[in-house]
Amino acid sequence: MNILVVDDAKDMQLILRRILTLMGHQVVLADNGQTAWELIQQHHFQLVISDWIMPLMDGPTLCRTIRAANLPHYVYIILLTGMSGKHSLLQGIDAGADDFAIKPIVREELAVRLRAAQRILNLEQSLEDKNRHLASINQSLSAAQTLIESDLKRAAALQTGILPHQKQFGRIQLDWFFQPAQYVGGDTFNYFPINDDLFFFYSIDVSGHGIAAALLSMCLQALLSATSQLHCLDQPNHLHIASIPAQLAAKLNQHLHEHLDTHDHYLTMILGIMDTQQEYLHFVQAGHPQPLLYRPHQGWTQIDCTGFPIGLVPDVDYETISLAFPSGSRFMLYSDGLLELPTAEANPLDPSFLIQSLTAVTQQPVSQAIETLRHALGLDQAAILRPDDISLLMIDLN
Repeated sequence: MNILVVDDAKDMQLILRRILTLMGHQVVLADNGQTAWELIQQHHFQLVISDWIMPLMDGPTLCRTIRAANLPHYVYIILLTGMSGKHSLLQGIDAGADDFAIKPIVREELAVRLRAAQRILNLEQSLEDKNRHLASINQSLSAAQTLIESDLKRAAALQTGILPHQKQFGRIQLDWFFQPAQYVGGDTFNYFPINDDLFFFYSIDVSGHGIAAALLSMCLQALLSATSQLHCLDQPNHLHIASIPAQLAAKLNQHLHEHLDTHDHYLTMILGIMDTQQEYLHFVQAGHPQPLLYRPHQGWTQIDCTGFPIGLVPDVDYETISLAFPSGSRFMLYSDGLLELPTAEANPLDPSFLIQSLTAVTQQPVSQAIETLRHALGLDQAAILRPDDISLLMIDLN
């Protein structure tokens, strides 16, 4: 070890240097605590053996100075004293000493104390090595987390980017709100015209949230796109259009079981077709929250319908629900994350409160109605209060 011996008595310095050198240690001498502290700041000493009483700076003061300093390594301190009694030992411990030796020095006793010091220093070195290793790991993890967060932000932008932007198609006006619980989520929706009279739409909520759910939702976007081969909407007519939503739900359920490894994910969905010529709405409900319908002179109602989620079990039959949808009607689809939002009373949002909120915006244009609901329902509240993805889609027929 590199040892600094601090003593104002020259003979004691020489004795200690002789003993320690014969034990194989490297020794530097100092006459007082002030000189010792200057040396400690310039060199790496593992052990300091210091006399108690010295001029300029005594042993306990040197201990306190070393302990108060932000040294890059631990310094083990042995105080030499001719004093005895608990009071002096407590003083030394309070000052930061690790061990004590009584003058005159006994070689064998000093050898034992040095072995104890070496064990402590080895433990300290091992701890420092582990801390440096952990710091390196933490730095790597932090860099990886930064990269992941950057990728997730890009993925979130891409997920939002594939959502529909056009919000008017002839007599149909739409608007929507989308907010994942994390960067990306399992909610998705889309809509597009099939021809001049027929309009296709859906709202999907993949179980769970996060990356896996988001990837499945984006895959569903492709499966249900206007160019997908999953359904046959090339030349639909008013005679069989009502059967398409149920058929498409069954095909999608079969496709998930036969062609996609969903890793225990399933999805709830409302999928439908709006016939603007006949002013009718045809849709299928597959485990999704029951939609809300407004018709002139009838007000808002929650449509009582049930259906089995997509992707849980194969060979499920689905039923199309057909409703009159005259001019001035409004249809709202939403994921169950909306109902999980807490109200001002800290209770989950219930459909009656949602209908009350919708009634207040019935006369507003659909874009303004969505914006009003956004503030009234607290859709932008902090993620810690948003336990699930939230999406809602509102469709008007003028």
